[in-house]
Amino acid sequence: MRIPPALAMALAGVLLGACGGEKDAAVVAPGDADGAGSLIENAAEAGAADVSFVLGCKAPFTPDATPATLAAHFGRENVIPETVDGPEGQPLNVTAIYPKDPDRRIEVLFANEEERTGLITVMVSQPTSLWKGPGNIGVGASIADVEAANGAAFTVQGFGWDYGGFVSDWKDGKLGGDGGPCRPIVRFQTEGDSVAPEIVGDGVQPLSNDPAVRKADPKVVLFGISWPAPR
Repeated sequence: MRIPPALAMALAGVLLGACGGEKDAAVVAPGDADGAGSLIENAAEAGAADVSFVLGCKAPFTPDATPATLAAHFGRENVIPETVDGPEGQPLNVTAIYPKDPDRRIEVLFANEEERTGLITVMVSQPTSLWKGPGNIGVGASIADVEAANGAAFTVQGFGWDYGGFVSDWKDGKLGGDGGPCRPIVRFQTEGDSVAPEIVGDGVQPLSNDPAVRKADPKVVLFGISWPAPR
């Protein structure tokens, strides 16, 4: 079975922060992201066996990756198919890497769920994850942290609905990349006591430096990379 077109578009497009177009959507490759060195040092200090926890657009995560290539890299016992809750209550079949280790867990989404081909999304959402994305972004980062890494304000989907809180346009910032096909994913969730109605709901795209957004205190709850779904 293939993911329904509407859901694939949401996950690899609007849902995954691709509203800014190809130029605005490309991701910074590992080694180019600011702070990657400190990430490796921190992971080493924590005693991690694998200190390569910088997520980027090169092997093992490429559009032609398969469960077999991922198993060759991470170990067959660490690459397991799972079903998780998707948007709008739809079950979503993913391939979990290090499924029982929250510090290293990653979820991979394939366009063809049954054959598990056509990798379109790699996601990290565990609060204790060692993984970092472009600009050294991790789960728990503030919207101010991400804005600083981007070097510019950006827009997000309105909060409070199934596809809310995703970055929709990097506004030519550093995290917009250089025009390649790989796209960054960053999703925020508000933690403030008061969330203004003007930054909530579908069709709303406030700027990251909007005072109402800052007062709502959004934090990163998911990040990753994605590619357009194969036709």
